[in-house]
Amino acid sequence: MLGSRRSAARALVCAGVTALFMLCVAGARADDGSAVDQIVAVLREKGLIDAATGDEILAKQAKSEATQSAKTTPSVGQGLLEGFIFSGDLRLRDEQFWYGSSGLGVSGANDNNRMRYRARIGFTKQIVPWALVGVRLVTGTTDYRSTNVSVGESSDFSYDNVFFDRLYAQFALPDPGIGLATTVTAGKIPNPFIWKNGMDKILWDEDITPEGAVITTSYSPTENTKVYATTGLFTELQNAAHTDPKVWAFQTGGSLKLPEAVEVGARASYYDWRALTNDATTATRTGFVGRSVALGNLPSAFDPDMRIIESSGYVSWGGLDGWPVILWGTWAQNLAADGAVVSGVRVGANDTAYGVGVEAGDPKTLFRVGLAWQHIEANAVPALYTDSDMFDGQTNREGWALYGSRELWSNTEFKLSLWDKAPIKTTASGTGTGPFNISPATDSQAERYRLQADLNFKF
Repeated sequence: MLGSRRSAARALVCAGVTALFMLCVAGARADDGSAVDQIVAVLREKGLIDAATGDEILAKQAKSEATQSAKTTPSVGQGLLEGFIFSGDLRLRDEQFWYGSSGLGVSGANDNNRMRYRARIGFTKQIVPWALVGVRLVTGTTDYRSTNVSVGESSDFSYDNVFFDRLYAQFALPDPGIGLATTVTAGKIPNPFIWKNGMDKILWDEDITPEGAVITTSYSPTENTKVYATTGLFTELQNAAHTDPKVWAFQTGGSLKLPEAVEVGARASYYDWRALTNDATTATRTGFVGRSVALGNLPSAFDPDMRIIESSGYVSWGGLDGWPVILWGTWAQNLAADGAVVSGVRVGANDTAYGVGVEAGDPKTLFRVGLAWQHIEANAVPALYTDSDMFDGQTNREGWALYGSRELWSNTEFKLSLWDKAPIKTTASGTGTGPFNISPATDSQAERYRLQADLNFKF
């Protein structure tokens, strides 16, 4: 009788110890197996469990770990889908043009109205912690400065084209231990030399995605200070027989947050265009130079290449809730331009561009409004790349821009923009054959107002 009571008590103690043990190790990780083995060994040594019970405990623990691992480890398919960030937008636009006398010996063009639309969709995918890829598809009609499609642009309701406007890989380089963030990006990339501190349209149209490679480094020496530097090489045309036309680009800048919600920032850029005469893609002219001259550059803009220096700055104030204000300015000069005799007329270098403006408000709170003045002399920048909305992608132009935006619903924005354009210099002879004339069709549109009403949907 006593023996049976001892056996029962022993069994009860073993069951209790086993249950307590299982509760303690139920959440153990697979790499804690050595600790579990040691606990089982101690219990055996003290006679609390026998060998069979110990083996049973270890077997159950192994089974539990396997089940938990199966639940937490994603399948190969799930892993491939992780790390994607998708984005896109659809823009509907109504656009009105009003033309006046150009002052270039050509009558003004007929006023015009058109409806346009644009769609973009893309993603970035984190491949490993230090590398990602980016892809984006856009609508378009092979215009490198526009991804818009005009309603009725092709007869018979033809299908629209879709293009890759971004296709790149980005790699993060190791931090040497001082808080330095460095990335290398290669492929068809978002333009890293455009910033969002005011209107930045003199040198680059925002739809242009250059092809090549860039290195960007940023550093914050203090909590309120940030500096950065970007270096890039873009190839304009791959040329097997000659040196490729290309541009080396360098930019450095920074920002500083001051008391009273004030921030100031500045940048300086240098663009070294090389081997431009090796681009011979235009049959009737001379490639890059010819296409640029057709948009407003004079032949004297090249010697035979271009060297552009640029600087920009801004001051912002966020002291009034819902009404942030930013004042900005931009200046650029083509160091390669020089005075010359063009079409029988002596002309100066015409090598400077500048812009100033102010923006105020928050489109999510009430609205945002901006006013800017832009002035781009004939030879100041490559006419092939200056913004197409502002001055229709031409140099020797100046004018005002008035714009505003308001968020109607979440991810839905209405924007209204009025662009004023006029020639800076006109033909000396007044016959339409002087140095600043481009072509009769283009010159007839030199004096114009352009009104854009946009409805943007983001997703």
